[in-house]
Amino acid sequence: MDNKSNITRRRVLLAGGATTVFGGGIAYLASRSESSSPTYVPEASGSSEGTTGLGIELAGRPIAGNADAPVDIYYWTDYLCPFCKKFETETLPDLGSNYIDTGEVRLVALSYPNIGEYSMPAAVWGRCVWSQVADSNPDAFWRWHEAAFDEQAESGKDWADEGTFRGVTERTAGVAVSEVDSCRQNRREEIRASIEPNLEIAQSAGIQGTPGFVIYNRDSEAAGKLVGAHPYENFESAIERVRQA
Repeated sequence: MDNKSNITRRRVLLAGGATTVFGGGIAYLASRSESSSPTYVPEASGSSEGTTGLGIELAGRPIAGNADAPVDIYYWTDYLCPFCKKFETETLPDLGSNYIDTGEVRLVALSYPNIGEYSMPAAVWGRCVWSQVADSNPDAFWRWHEAAFDEQAESGKDWADEGTFRGVTERTAGVAVSEVDSCRQNRREEIRASIEPNLEIAQSAGIQGTPGFVIYNRDSEAAGKLVGAHPYENFESAIERVRQA
């Protein structure tokens, strides 16, 4: 079967049609150990506006990579998700150095609160940190982002609370807690509402949990998805198949 028969197009994905599940959609068992990998801080990162060809709204969303990259990866995540932590520690560093930092892929981080009671408040924390530093010091967000995942406990979801995320914010250089608090107080409902449109796109593609990814060729509108904490090799294969479509 050739590459073109293994992918779908934007109109099919948005209509809820069959989307390729690269690698069989296998979610590997999540590691609950502390991160052994260095923090991934993208070489290019910053805010963007507008809506992509797939309908993803970019304003206020953390973005890593060159704005002109030919392939987008839309990454739905939850700070309470252990499988997301596995992706962050075991796959993202290689994906970053080999595709994002080379200008070939742009990664757009999107919220999919689905794990526990604090999933949505955690998403608001992340968006408020990003809004503070995106234009002046985006590296600070990515350090905060990894530190938030490093807080995951051995089991359960009770670790995630106000004190935990405030502590991460206070310890992250370049992030002002007072400004993040102001954002959380004044923009909480706006941020919650802004999550829904991109979440609907994930669900139309058959992504029902985290982590979930849509790999999208911005020129040809070819698209495919991965669901779960896949190894780097699966992402490499998926990206190449979409690029060649």
